[in-house]
Amino acid sequence: MEFNSGDIYIYQTPNGYYSAIRVLITQPKEEYKLLVYSTRYFNEAKPDINNPQLYKPLDEYSVEWIKVMKVCNIYFVGNQPLEPWEEGIYLRSRKLGFGYDLHSLFLGPYYRWLEKKDPEAFEKVLEEDETGKLNEFEKSLPSKAFWEIISLIDFDADDPLEKARDKLASMTEKQIKQFEEALAQKLYKLDTEKHARSIGKAAYVDEETFFSPDFFLYARCLAVAKGKGFYEHVVKHPEAMPKDDEFEELLTLVAEAFEEKTEDEWDYVPSKDYETFSNERGWR
Repeated sequence: MEFNSGDIYIYQTPNGYYSAIRVLITQPKEEYKLLVYSTRYFNEAKPDINNPQLYKPLDEYSVEWIKVMKVCNIYFVGNQPLEPWEEGIYLRSRKLGFGYDLHSLFLGPYYRWLEKKDPEAFEKVLEEDETGKLNEFEKSLPSKAFWEIISLIDFDADDPLEKARDKLASMTEKQIKQFEEALAQKLYKLDTEKHARSIGKAAYVDEETFFSPDFFLYARCLAVAKGKGFYEHVVKHPEAMPKDDEFEELLTLVAEAFEEKTEDEWDYVPSKDYETFSNERGWR
């Protein structure tokens, strides 16, 4: 099968819905090397080439370099030239290593659908996934498990992180890494100029005015530590960011839990950089 920049392919997932990927860059040699992204399209019907959901990444983490070893049961929808913003992804993608196989990318929207619609079935799939591909795709801890740990943070206690740390330490090393991935993704999502302008006296003003990237990171930590409801509200309403307050301690949670469990030093680096200004799109 020959792939071209701008191609769109669909695949029928286990629940009968169709998901789609968009090809950005092709480098055909002995085997195809592709830069692709999972799209937001997920529907019972096959899409028309003009459906706008085919031209929107599933999320900011869905762009991957892949090697196409074997392809089956995928269907060509059509080809549309890349938009300028899509061409720009190539420059930023050079730091990415090879990710998942093509079918794992197609299944991403299905896994998210299953987690939302039938959590018990999703957990069963996780347990029965002998190949490890599902856990590989789900780099971060499932949302419910992540927020259950966050809910154990007690700001009034002498050690606010104690219960959350003990819970995290009781989990597997892989789950601890997945928690770190989930935390990094959420901190990254709040790394925007709009959020930085809403943190009180230390708010971002302009490039000429002093601004502490560290304090903004710690303020984002507090927004996460306050729980799922608060975090999701702040994502949509930057003006609701905590004012003149922070929770730097959240950044120590994973390392302390890992060391408590293994007595080894934590040296894992998540796939998303959550340091201030890392989210380039949020600072345009």
